[in-house]
Amino acid sequence: MVLTDHFASLNEQFLSATMCPEDRIDLVHAALLISRLAYPDLDEPFYLAELEELGRRLRAMTEGLGDAGRIAQMMARLLCEEEGFRGNSKDYYDPDNSYLNRVLDRRTGSPISLCLVYMEVGRRAGLSVRGIGMPGHFIAGLYSGGRRCLVDPFHCGVVLDEEECRRRVAVQHGGFKPFGPRLLDPAPPKRMLVRLLRNLRGIYTHRSEGIKSFQIIEWIVALDPHAADEYKMRGYIYEGMGAFDLAVRDMEKYLSLTLDPPDAQAIHTRIEELGKKTSRLH
Repeated sequence: MVLTDHFASLNEQFLSATMCPEDRIDLVHAALLISRLAYPDLDEPFYLAELEELGRRLRAMTEGLGDAGRIAQMMARLLCEEEGFRGNSKDYYDPDNSYLNRVLDRRTGSPISLCLVYMEVGRRAGLSVRGIGMPGHFIAGLYSGGRRCLVDPFHCGVVLDEEECRRRVAVQHGGFKPFGPRLLDPAPPKRMLVRLLRNLRGIYTHRSEGIKSFQIIEWIVALDPHAADEYKMRGYIYEGMGAFDLAVRDMEKYLSLTLDPPDAQAIHTRIEELGKKTSRLH
């Protein structure tokens, strides 16, 4: 497996944009760099201008409003009723749901990509909108007048209360996931990008598109060096490439980061087998 010149250049740009303090990360720019994996020639200024125009319209609709609930209603009116943004429930695992340019083109996407649209349109309207990474489903928090209003961009900006969030987490995890207020804390930019990338990695791994999976994993571990499962997955990809020493390195990293992994014995056995192959090659 040979990495393309395109990815080498893109990788440099992505790391430059994200290997900095959280408050300096431009989420839209980073998301559009991710989109360049599939759409290398996308016109970034075009999409920035579209977000600016949506922000301008939202500012006009919310000027003078201080109540978070009323502002949330105006956001839903603009983005869902007028512009048609909604979740792609018919083809949830379409990778285009995670590429911001295609979300803006098609007016449909995943929970996290639509949340990013709400955040960035809100920011351009002078509002405070943050992403909230509930287990299994991303939502947005709109903050105004000392109040937080929880909205679900995937379902046309419907307003949620904490009890509904609790119910959703219980349904998603069969009642085994404890729910606490911290689950509704805003997600920092790097965590949002990791979650967006993991969605894509899952799709491309399922499709056996190894090169795209590898490129995405590279970015996940750069953003989150403790992402244990990504090291294991990259280790198997390295093995398929014949890079046995790198495969061993990543599998050992996985074991070092994971407390009592259920597949520990299988990974140890794999490391021993790969070590023998490495010895024969040398």
